[in-house]
Amino acid sequence: MYRRPDYEQSDIYDFILPFGGHLDQDNRWVVLRNSIDWKVIHEIYEENFDNKKTGNEALSAEIAFGALYIQRKLSLTDRELVDQISENPYMQYFIGFKEFRAERPFDPSLLVAFRKRINGKMMEEISEKMFLVDEEENSNDDDDPPSGSGSGASDHSENEQGNAHPNSGTLIIDASCAPADIAYPTDLELCDKARKWTEVILDHYFKLYGSLKLDGTKPRTYRNTARKRFLSLNKRRKKSAKKIRKEIRYQLNCIRRNLGYVREYEEKYGAAGLHKIEAERLQTIKKFEEQQRYMLDNKCHSVYDRIVSLSQPWIRPIVRGKSKAPTEFGAKISISVVNGYTFIDKFSFDAYNEGDADEFLAVVEKYHERFGYYPERILADKIYRSRNNRALCKKLGIKLSGPKLGKPGKNHAEDVRQELKEIGERNAVEGKFGNAKRKLGLGLIMAKLKETTECMVAMDIFVLNMEHYMRTCIVLCCAFFEKMKFVVFQNNRKKSGLLILVV
Repeated sequence: MYRRPDYEQSDIYDFILPFGGHLDQDNRWVVLRNSIDWKVIHEIYEENFDNKKTGNEALSAEIAFGALYIQRKLSLTDRELVDQISENPYMQYFIGFKEFRAERPFDPSLLVAFRKRINGKMMEEISEKMFLVDEEENSNDDDDPPSGSGSGASDHSENEQGNAHPNSGTLIIDASCAPADIAYPTDLELCDKARKWTEVILDHYFKLYGSLKLDGTKPRTYRNTARKRFLSLNKRRKKSAKKIRKEIRYQLNCIRRNLGYVREYEEKYGAAGLHKIEAERLQTIKKFEEQQRYMLDNKCHSVYDRIVSLSQPWIRPIVRGKSKAPTEFGAKISISVVNGYTFIDKFSFDAYNEGDADEFLAVVEKYHERFGYYPERILADKIYRSRNNRALCKKLGIKLSGPKLGKPGKNHAEDVRQELKEIGERNAVEGKFGNAKRKLGLGLIMAKLKETTECMVAMDIFVLNMEHYMRTCIVLCCAFFEKMKFVVFQNNRKKSGLLILVV
């Protein structure tokens, strides 16, 4: 059951402290609390609960969302987060408490449920409702309509697609990988882990139902021999490809023999006696054995939907081509930056080419879905500048960054200066990835579930947007006060009749 709370923001003077006094209104958590639109979060969060009248009452959206925000902001573990909240009155005020509580606000295991409820789709909806207002207001406050639609655009108010609204705004796009917290996968080590899991499953079956034979003997797995063979090769500094293939074949034969025993137990007793984690590992190992056998027989190192982690079988290798890490293992995300705010366009564990025509079209249409018109410019790197994408931009009246195809023209120097300027502007999206990976936790996702990984990535992007929003508010306030000081100065000068000479 979820009970809709009151939307009114609690005042710092109403927050009860054990030793009296009141909270500091300039504290970052107090300012942040008053800057987030909690009503939007409540309305989206309560969609997770169909039953709103009976059952145990769930914790409020302020506690769930606020706790996840603090965790990603400060890069805390689940247990450390709960301890920090129980010790800090400002954090308790941020998540909606009315008074300071010395005890734990909730159990650390509840954070898994919070991450499951606040998925990527919900975070996208929250971000669009909170951060797209500024773009709409800026476009509506302009006295003159936006000028032009980039190179190749028509001078009329409608482009070739018949859109009444002219193109406006700058879209900066890029893609990156959010690496998962897994050990670097090697075929030999994965085979050893898979073999040990089959032995654990066989031990469980034997404990429940006994032997498959009438003599009462346990199925032979030769686990000690297999383990010694693996360690003797894996501990060597230099391993030849021939020895690695020989040992992988032996380990796969052990896995196949163990799976045969497991199949006999399933046919005779079923799979109901296995634990949930054992049943999941068994299905993963069956697919893993088929993939490794295929690569071994065909002497190749790639296969479709290759499993690189038995505990997280949805993770795929993402080839990035970077000098530090040519291949990363985790989720691949495509983001777009508009007016300093970041939005996730695609989140996938499968590798994809972000410069493909269909992927590029999806990003452009996503911008149109958010703002109601196409961008005037798109700043992207070389992988996006294919002929198909250039043709699409020309059709929609969008200027795509980068030099034109063919030989340099008469204005080559001016084109080079313009390209360098656009490269500098495109650094904004690189900075977003850098801040998310260094300051936050996007550089190493510690989640163990598929849905919680998406929540962590989306929350990191939301933290970046809130920081940009806070900086924008500070700049606007400073500009407002400077303007007010100038107005007061002008009025005082007129009253006093002073003459100011400007040299």
